[in-house]
Amino acid sequence: MPARLITLLLVVLVAASCDKLKNLAAKTSTLMKAKITGQADESESLKVDEQLQKLVDQTAEGAVFRKDLPFPSHLEVSTTRRHEMSGRFFESSAIGKQADVLKGTQTTLTQFKREGDMIRYTLEQSDFALPVSDKAEAEKKTAPKTTAAAASAAQPVTFRKTGKSWGADQRGDFRAAALVQELAPVFDQLLIENALASRPLWFANHRFKVGDPVVVTGDVLPMLIAGNAKGSLTLKLESFEPVEGHPCGVFSITGDYQRKSFPDFEGRFIDEEVTIQSGKIWLSLVYPIILREDLDTIRSFKSGGRGGLVSRGQGSVKVSVKRVWKCLAP
Repeated sequence: MPARLITLLLVVLVAASCDKLKNLAAKTSTLMKAKITGQADESESLKVDEQLQKLVDQTAEGAVFRKDLPFPSHLEVSTTRRHEMSGRFFESSAIGKQADVLKGTQTTLTQFKREGDMIRYTLEQSDFALPVSDKAEAEKKTAPKTTAAAASAAQPVTFRKTGKSWGADQRGDFRAAALVQELAPVFDQLLIENALASRPLWFANHRFKVGDPVVVTGDVLPMLIAGNAKGSLTLKLESFEPVEGHPCGVFSITGDYQRKSFPDFEGRFIDEEVTIQSGKIWLSLVYPIILREDLDTIRSFKSGGRGGLVSRGQGSVKVSVKRVWKCLAP
């Protein structure tokens, strides 16, 4: 073979190898950038915590929603709650009506820590934002943010159980003392609602497969709706999927319920009638807790505390609740 031909072949082979190396380097660079910017494979967010997965009772015949494990006494729960409302919503006080809106979004961030008979509650953020029109979009950088109500992080409130009753841990803290007085009779409901204690009447030892339906009504309703509730909910197991590493069964849900005087950690009590048109809920496969809710609802409600603002509303509400649940110790 002539020397010129051999040299030409070598040049072509080297060039091809260089192109492969360049392509490999480009792919590696893209992957590294994705990891750095948090844009790596979405499957990363669906990874299950290995220690929790070991506790899951799942076979080819289906999965059991366990209720037999001792519930952890030391844990942290971070909750993001978002209500996108469209309808008639307003607040009023002794001096008259304060606000009346057709649309708005209520966002609440809370942090809980439980250490045995001690509960620490922190309101990280609470705001009610009105929608911004397209015309005002260009002006929003200079105009103040439009909100009906807003609150930044508040001082944590610590509750401690002595015997069978809950009390305020901070002496001389007026806010804590007032909350304890309001919430002590219903504190157990708050613990259940916020995944700080087990939900009652959890599933029997039935193995669920994808597609299995279940109707929750009557005396069993507190399994899903804490407090004094009435109604009927229809569920169907759609899939298995983790929430922040916690293995869950994902159910579609529809139905109606009503409940009265249901509390929150700010001392407000709500009466509500709710129709769930469609939605999904994520139920833990390890403990009797609900970790996520995405619901399209129609609801009417009245809420307020003694001597404070009274909120009323009626309309459609898209509900999104996500709890990041971490066990600190058994």
